[in-house]
Amino acid sequence: MSNFHKIWIDQCDAIPDIHERFGSEHALGYLVGEKLLKFIRAADEDADFAAELPAFVARVRELFEPHELRGYLDSVRHIGAVGHTMTDDQHAFAREAGMFGDEDVVRAAEDILHMERIREMLLD
Repeated sequence: MSNFHKIWIDQCDAIPDIHERFGSEHALGYLVGEKLLKFIRAADEDADFAAELPAFVARVRELFEPHELRGYLDSVRHIGAVGHTMTDDQHAFAREAGMFGDEDVVRAAEDILHMERIREMLLD
């Protein structure tokens, strides 16, 4: 039996180094806009992930100050693996060049709902 639903522990453990090397915005983008978002998607489908979600959220709240979380969630424009690594101009160029493939509007809408769910969990 796999313990992949425990991956969040290693992802959280990486945050101090990411924060030191790249700053708070990149650390938040990595953990919240990429890893927690993927984890929530998995939790919607898998009970093991759903059971780990409260602990993951609690750890995120320990790693970042409330003002950092609020600032990130109020300003996030791009999510996913490249969301925290590209500038707006780079992201626009990549999109125009077709680097993201066909964008799925249903997935985009689900991501908006997931990010609102993340906001509620992290800021309430």
